[in-house]
Amino acid sequence: MYERNYNLVSAKFKEFFLPTLLMSMAMNISTFMDTVIVGNTLGPINISAMALIAPIITFINLIYWMVGLGGSLLSAVAKADRDEEKSDMFFTVSIILLITIGVAFSVVGLVFLNNLVAALTSNPQLAVLVYRFLWVYFMGSPLLFILMGIAYFIRADGKPKLSFYALLIANIVNLVMDFFYILVLGMDIQGAALATITGYTVGTIFIMQYFFYKDRTMHFLSLAKCKLYAVWEIVKIGFPPASLQLFLTLKLFFINTLISLVIGKPGLTAFSVYYNSLFIVYMFLIGTSQAMSPIVSVYFQEKDYFGVRYTINTSLKIVLLAGVVFTILFMAFPGPLLNLFGVHDAVDLAVGINAIHILSLSIIAMAITFLMMFYTQAIQQKELSFIISITEGLLIPVSSAYLLAGIIGADGIWISFLIAELGAIIIIYLATRIISKRSHGKYSGFFLLGNHGDTPVMDVTIGNSVEDVVGLSEKLIDFVTENGVDEKIALRIGMTMEEMAINTINYNQNKIDYMDITAKIGDEEITMAFKDSGVEFNPANYLPEEKESFENIAVLQKMADDISYARVIGLNSTVISIKRV
Repeated sequence: MYERNYNLVSAKFKEFFLPTLLMSMAMNISTFMDTVIVGNTLGPINISAMALIAPIITFINLIYWMVGLGGSLLSAVAKADRDEEKSDMFFTVSIILLITIGVAFSVVGLVFLNNLVAALTSNPQLAVLVYRFLWVYFMGSPLLFILMGIAYFIRADGKPKLSFYALLIANIVNLVMDFFYILVLGMDIQGAALATITGYTVGTIFIMQYFFYKDRTMHFLSLAKCKLYAVWEIVKIGFPPASLQLFLTLKLFFINTLISLVIGKPGLTAFSVYYNSLFIVYMFLIGTSQAMSPIVSVYFQEKDYFGVRYTINTSLKIVLLAGVVFTILFMAFPGPLLNLFGVHDAVDLAVGINAIHILSLSIIAMAITFLMMFYTQAIQQKELSFIISITEGLLIPVSSAYLLAGIIGADGIWISFLIAELGAIIIIYLATRIISKRSHGKYSGFFLLGNHGDTPVMDVTIGNSVEDVVGLSEKLIDFVTENGVDEKIALRIGMTMEEMAINTINYNQNKIDYMDITAKIGDEEITMAFKDSGVEFNPANYLPEEKESFENIAVLQKMADDISYARVIGLNSTVISIKRV
C-alpha cells in the first residue's frame, strides 16, 4: 500500500513542462514564421541573408542562456542547501551581468558593424541586407538579454506561467509587427529586425511585474554581500549547455562558408530552410530539457535519485517521440516544406529536397544528445556536458563536413550532421562508463544516478488523509526497528513523521493531493524528507500565535533534533533529523 507513486514529481514536471514548452513554442514558431514571412514577401535571397545572420543570434543566445540558466540553477541548488543569502547572491549577480553584457554587446556590435558584415559575406547584395538587419537588432539586443535571463529565474522560482506569458506576448507582437513593418510600411529585412525588438520591448515590460510579487523567493542582495567568485561559478555551471550556442555560431559560420564554396546559393537556401525548420523541433527539445533541469538539479542535490530517474525517463520518452515524428514529417514532405519558405525554383528545390532527406536522419539522435547535455549539467557533471556540447556542436560536424565534402561532394556536408549526433552518443556512453568506474559505485548507468549504498531507505507517497498518515507511522516504526533502531527512538520517529504530515495536511486545508516522504537510516541519525506542493509552510519558524492554532507544531519541534526547510521549485521541502543516541 505504501510506496512511491511519483504523482507529486509528475505533477511538478507537468507544471513546468507545459509553460516551458509553450514558451519554447512561442519563441521558435516566431523565429520559424519570421523566416517564412521574409521568404514569401521579400524573396529567397533574404532567406540566404537570414542564414548569414544566424551566427550572431546564436551568440546572443549563448550569453543569456549561460547567465540565466547557470545562475538560476545555482540559485535553486543554494535553496536546496537552505542557504537563502547565497541564492539571492546568484540572482543579483546574474541580473547585473545580463544588463552589463547586454549594453556592452550592443555598443560593440554597432561600433564594429561594418567589420562584422564583411566577415559574414563578400556578396554586396547580401551585405546590404545583413547590415540593415543587424543595425536594428544590435540597438535593441539588451532587452533580449534581460527578458530571457530573468525568465530562467522566474521559472526556477516556481512561476513558469509568467515566463511563458511574457515570451508569448513578445512573440505575438513580433509576428504582428512583421506584417505591419514589411507589408504595410513596405520595409525590407530591417522590418523583421524591428518587429523582433518591438516584441521583446513589450515582453520585458510585462515580465517586470515579477519584482512586485510578494511571494517571490528570489530577492536582490546588497552588492557588498555579493562575491566575485559568483561570476565564475555562474559561467562554469552555465557555459557547458550554453556553449552549444557558441559552437553553433562557429559551426554555422564554417558550414555556411563551405556550402557557399561547394554548392552556392541553392545550398545556402536549402540549409537555411532546414535550420529554421529545426526551430519547430527545438521547441519540444528545449521545452522538455529546460522543464527537466530545475527538477533534476534540486532532486539530485537532495539525493532523491528515484525522483531523478522518473524525471529523466519521462523526458527521454518525450524527446524521442518528437524526434521520430519530425523525422518522418521531414522525410515525407521536403518539397512542401521548401515551398512554405517561398522556394519554388527548380534548382533550389532539387538541392533542398536532397539536403532535407539526408539532414532529417540526424533528428532522433540529436534529441538524445540535446537532452543529455542539459541533464549532465543539471547533475553537475559540467565537464561531460561541455564535451557533449563541443563534440556534437562543433568538432565532429565541421571536421567531417570538410573531410566528406572533399570526398563525396555536397552530400558529405549533410551526412556530417548524422555522424556528429551518433559520435556524440558513443562519447556519452564511454564517458559515463568511465565516470561510473572511477566513482567506485557512487554513480552508475548511462544517467549516472547515485545510490544510497548500504543505507536503508523507505520511500513512499501518501494522500491527504489522516488514515494514510497513521498507517504510515506504524510502517515507519516497523521499518526503523527492523534496521536496528532502538524502540524508543523508533516510536519518536513515527510520532514526528505523524505530527509533520498531519500539520501539513491541516495547514493546507486538505488542498494538497500528495506528499512524498523519504526516511533514511544513517549511522548517527535518521532523516525524514518531506515534499508537498502546498502553500509555504516552515515548521521550524512557526510564530507563537500560529502555534496556538496548530498546537502539535510545538510537539514536533521538541521531538526533532533538527528541522531544515526550503521552498524550492514551488515545493515545500522539509528535512527532519533525529539522532540515534
